[in-house]
Amino acid sequence: MDGTVSGLLVRGGELVDGTGAPARRADVRITDGVVTEIGPDLRVVDERVLDAGDATVAPGFIDSHTHFDPTLFWDPTCDPMPQHGVTTVLIGNCSLSLAPLRPEQRGDLSAVFAYVEDMPPSVFADAVPWSWTTFPEYLDALRALPCTVNVATLVGHTPLRMFVMGDDAWDRVATAEERAAMARVLDESLAAGALGLSTSWFDEDANKRPTPSVLADDDELGELFDVLVARGGFVEFIPDVKTSVWRDDVERVARLTGPRGLMSTFNGIFCDNDRPGRILEILDHIAELQATGVRLYPQVSPRGVDVRVNWYGGMSFYGMADTWHRVVQGSADDKRAMLSDRDWRQRARTEWDATHRTMFPHRFPERVRLVEVRDPALTPWIGRTLADLVADRGGHPSDVLADWLLANDLEPGVVGVDVTNADVEGVAAMLRHPAAIISNSDAGAHLQMMCATGDTTLLLSRHVRERDDFALEAAVWQLTGRQATTLGLADRGVLRPGAVADVTVFALDELHWDTEEFVTDLPGAGRRFRRPPGGYRYTVTAGEVTQERDVLTGARPGRVVS
Repeated sequence: MDGTVSGLLVRGGELVDGTGAPARRADVRITDGVVTEIGPDLRVVDERVLDAGDATVAPGFIDSHTHFDPTLFWDPTCDPMPQHGVTTVLIGNCSLSLAPLRPEQRGDLSAVFAYVEDMPPSVFADAVPWSWTTFPEYLDALRALPCTVNVATLVGHTPLRMFVMGDDAWDRVATAEERAAMARVLDESLAAGALGLSTSWFDEDANKRPTPSVLADDDELGELFDVLVARGGFVEFIPDVKTSVWRDDVERVARLTGPRGLMSTFNGIFCDNDRPGRILEILDHIAELQATGVRLYPQVSPRGVDVRVNWYGGMSFYGMADTWHRVVQGSADDKRAMLSDRDWRQRARTEWDATHRTMFPHRFPERVRLVEVRDPALTPWIGRTLADLVADRGGHPSDVLADWLLANDLEPGVVGVDVTNADVEGVAAMLRHPAAIISNSDAGAHLQMMCATGDTTLLLSRHVRERDDFALEAAVWQLTGRQATTLGLADRGVLRPGAVADVTVFALDELHWDTEEFVTDLPGAGRRFRRPPGGYRYTVTAGEVTQERDVLTGARPGRVVS
């Protein structure tokens, strides 16, 4: 060898190729970012050798439900996604993308994005360059970034409506002329490289105003869906899971996409802690739709949901619009005034009792854990629950929580534990259901409420290694080949000669899914939850090693996937 390294040889591992086929002993040769040869005992040429002995060699994982849209501009590594085997992320979900958008609309979109995805406004003000107006210009900005992961994009229905309709996008249905204009903009965006459209009937802003996507009628959706069909795209959506009529949204999409042969996928469903069999009924119904030819795929996640309340924003109390939701959105002075007001407290008790469900598990005070205090005298309460506090102090849980908030200078650490997906047996049955795809991580979102990264590692460590819910080959297929087929990514998701060289190398017994931790690394010194690395030996994106034994290498070979 003359010292020149022209590629990689992943040597000595068990190849799980992403098709679901049985594992086999094989080396993988990579040249110029492409898999060029697969076979046992390949001869070493001028290349770096990656030791895969006693390990699995698999395609890089694809995460099809993330919200890294603003993150890419302050952390193009998407830490810690590469340390959990992820090589491709799909952004622009839930009707929210950063384009198309006119300059005067940036504040409104940033505000709703920050609220819905629980991100500090500083992320948008300090990190996003806003150097674009159209979606093709936005893709040019993404292509200019040196990213660690590959990035696939969706066009958000909310900014699309805002771009065409202006302020009216928030108030009414579109005219025929506006529908045609939206269709043209969507077509332009897909031609430039977007994979599809995302929409939502769930989301709203901090003032409880529905996002513009909620106001779209069937005529508007139909015209946009026709563009997707013509361009080979797909639609991602979130039904209004706040209400009991969310199934109507799913049926609506099925009615509009089925005859068109258009693929759709949706998120927002979980294994109900108190009714774990309900999710299987839902998935069985989706399977019946699929059997009629409707290409509709619900997304499910293995991760249980714990929610840390962000007392200065976010949607933890979205179901208590008149009282607790207003407290969370208010200033410090507003908070103190409301929490101390006798009338507010009466209304809060009434709304607390009348609200069936919100993100904060108010009906289950035993699931509300106290994890941090501001008054040192209250330190003995750390680790106990709101139920304990109510039992000790007496009174209505709303009043007890209000007093706790005031006693801790408006910033106590309060976490709703096991909000959903807590029944592991129920979660396993949900994950195994053939109608669903394993996705819905929400990575990059809710940064101050929870940590949504690491689903890949949880699936492999808990549901393959520990519980044997899946064969390894089936789990890898769920994270790779099935994702690629569903999204229409023809050149990745499977390891074969000619495929893009996105690879992850791991040994099952070396993986670990650890508790998230708060770190201060957001723009403006903001904090976020971060999952520690997962124990992967290597992650390779487009033929370059991006992480090695939990440490990022600094390589940023990611590209925009279209």
